[in-house]
Amino acid sequence: MHYLPPSPPAYVWVLQKQCIGSIASMINLPTNLPEAIPYSKLVCTEQDKMAIIEIISTIADQGKISLLLIRDHLKFLGAQINHVHPLKFLVVAVSTPELKEKLLIIFEDYFKQSGFMDGLGPILTREAEKKNLEKYLPEFAKELGVSLEVLTAFFQLRDWEGLVRFLMHS
Repeated sequence: MHYLPPSPPAYVWVLQKQCIGSIASMINLPTNLPEAIPYSKLVCTEQDKMAIIEIISTIADQGKISLLLIRDHLKFLGAQINHVHPLKFLVVAVSTPELKEKLLIIFEDYFKQSGFMDGLGPILTREAEKKNLEKYLPEFAKELGVSLEVLTAFFQLRDWEGLVRFLMHS
């Protein structure tokens, strides 16, 4: 006979569900980007990078309840990077060694991972539907030093979680 710990009280599941929604709303990337901008002109300033670093680090380092308590601050940071293209967001997230480690921590926690991808996934899908991703793939792949063919497969399948996992381990 094995000992199974008791199920957590119902309020824990409610807090976790609220936390996932809160994390998704923290990753507040743009909804309507101009379509004729070359990849090299997509904006991501040092201030934007600092906000991205703070958002990802905070999500990784804080517990679910703490994230609920500071969600307004994180939403504020997310609003500050609203103009950053999702591919530039990903470049910052996976090209900074400390952030790669933070992403690994986020992806070890189902609720944080779900919240992160609930924020990022729909934005990537929307931009893909507007044909605002594939045109940037060659330069995106070159900037990250990864295979264009592998990236193309993730983009064609709209496998955003797989994409992030691949980039985290590249």
